[in-house]
Amino acid sequence: MCNASPMIALSSIGLFHVLGQVFERVAVPQAVWNEVMANRGAVGTKELKSAVDNGEVMVFQVQNQALVEKLSGRLHRGELEVIIGALEQGIGTVLLDDRQARQLAKTFRLEYTGTVGILLAAKAKGLIPEIKAYLDALADQGFRLGETLLRQVLKLADEELAWPNNTAEPPQG
Repeated sequence: MCNASPMIALSSIGLFHVLGQVFERVAVPQAVWNEVMANRGAVGTKELKSAVDNGEVMVFQVQNQALVEKLSGRLHRGELEVIIGALEQGIGTVLLDDRQARQLAKTFRLEYTGTVGILLAAKAKGLIPEIKAYLDALADQGFRLGETLLRQVLKLADEELAWPNNTAEPPQG
């Protein structure tokens, strides 16, 4: 069950296709479809439409709209529908980048991962040779990843962090 942000982020670096290779089943609730498709021509719209047309991604309607409405406020409708939809569909893992959405998913005992976790899984499956270049590309587009988390992710990926001076330490200044 995927929210908009991982799909848009992966599309922006040319890796939307790895979703279907990393996960056996990819589904998006109607609210996420609407959110992504609202900006025709924006990053992710073409990829999502193609994936749905090819049967690689399933779009569905969340049944318990009353619960979605009850939980509205803190999170976007798409995030809420991802969580509630996963519960309805019996899907145990949700794809969310937002910290508050992940906390709510955890409350419902759902596993979660996000864009970075998808990149790690893609590398582990041999779908991409490294993640550092993709993380750099995401950063160039405004995707924020703190230095501590970046170091942890690169360690998990068995890659090194190289600063502009080609060392493992940030420049002093």
